Amino acid sequence: AELRVEAAVDVDNPLLGERGASAVFGPQKGATDADVATLDRALGHFADLTAKALGKDDRALPGAGAAGGMGFAAHCFLNATLTPGIEMIMQQANFAQLLNDADLVITGEGRLDGQSLAGKTPIGVSRAAKRQGKPVIVLA
Repeated sequence: AELRVEAAVDVDNPLLGERGASAVFGPQKGATDADVATLDRALGHFADLTAKALGKDDRALPGAGAAGGMGFAAHCFLNATLTPGIEMIMQQANFAQLLNDADLVITGEGRLDGQSLAGKTPIGVSRAAKRQGKPVIVLA
């Protein structure tokens, strides 16, 4: 039997660079600029070793930077498909069908910022609601 692995990711960031895991999420966790540079170099070294060992380089894959690089690892080592988590949850919950009876959609996040556009829940919910012409309020 063939194993199929699907990893839910909440962002579409690549592994490295100015939109990568270290640069975007490091400061949120208290990393200094020097820490971010060190972390990005270390992840780059890991990506180099992985590319050499596996013969493929997926560091730029959307979602590779999710969970500090776990998206990259899941894809490279488990051959996981990276799926936006909100899409996975909405599909399982039959969200599109639930929207049929809604007059208004209210969603939220602790902080609405540029990272929200990288695949966070309020954006996924808002896009689904827009497809059905439903108004949305986002609380943050």
